[in-house]
Amino acid sequence: MHIPDGVLSPGVCLGTGVVAAFCLQHAFRRLDQTLATRTVPLTGMLAALVFAGQMVNFPIGLPASGHLIGAALAAILLGPLGASVALSLVLFVQMALFSDGGKFAYGANVLNMALVAPWTAWLVFQGIRSRFPNPRGTLIAGMLAAWSSVLASAACFCLQFWLSYPSGTFPLSRVWLLMAGFHSLIGVGEALITGAILSVVLLQRPDLVHAPLTAPSGNLRNLVGTGVVAALLISAFVAPFASELPDGLEKVAQETGFGSRVTPASPILLEDYSLPVPGTEADDPLWGKVATALAGLLGTTTVLVLGWLLSRGMPSGDPPAEKLHAG
Repeated sequence: MHIPDGVLSPGVCLGTGVVAAFCLQHAFRRLDQTLATRTVPLTGMLAALVFAGQMVNFPIGLPASGHLIGAALAAILLGPLGASVALSLVLFVQMALFSDGGKFAYGANVLNMALVAPWTAWLVFQGIRSRFPNPRGTLIAGMLAAWSSVLASAACFCLQFWLSYPSGTFPLSRVWLLMAGFHSLIGVGEALITGAILSVVLLQRPDLVHAPLTAPSGNLRNLVGTGVVAALLISAFVAPFASELPDGLEKVAQETGFGSRVTPASPILLEDYSLPVPGTEADDPLWGKVATALAGLLGTTTVLVLGWLLSRGMPSGDPPAEKLHAG
């Protein structure tokens, strides 16, 4: 659900950019003060895993597809502050390297997917888990949080779209209806993926879920290593076979006509998730999948490197336990 340039008005892009910048600055500052150093590698790993997951569009039973946002998973394991930082990093790499999401719409994309989505997921998860603290309740809470985060992000886009076209240039009621319909189904996929990953974490490292206000017990090396390998494998071997159907936002744009407002991207590096292989035919299906895999590996590695650089700027010691995962 990456908004391209041209869809939102300049005023809305500016406003959402200012709000997103303020919120991210606050998140970075609080994260620097509260996040335990040994949990920082988890932030980079989750960011890489979300990047790889977002490359895999899945069908939803309609002529549209969806992809993971990862907001609930990140919020549950990192807290909402860490999730906001991780997702904003993913969105930056997608925009800067692969022209996925507009440069001027970056603030809106951050607001929708890196701020509203994880905070919605965190509030829903905590609210349900406080009533049902057992493992089954935790799993259900995570899945409902994931579904809610997708709907909240879609609702934010609808609000921004309405502010961009208050005079009714486009059928706003139909935009809202289609966005809600498509993303309700996309949210089901998000919930299933989140539930599958969360169930593994509950079996292997329940301390990361059941004790979000304390530092993780034990070494995170194995978990981080497994997550990094999974992200690289998804990028290389799953992403090339993702659904080619338009995602929910693209389909709504086609159905309601605002796709005509999209400004052609002026790529900073690549035009899409495809890294051309010298000496190959651009329209060759096999080499096309290889190019997608190479782009995925490039993006995943870039997110990991930026996550590592982030960890270098974190404080060297662990803060008091009660401040961890503050939000």
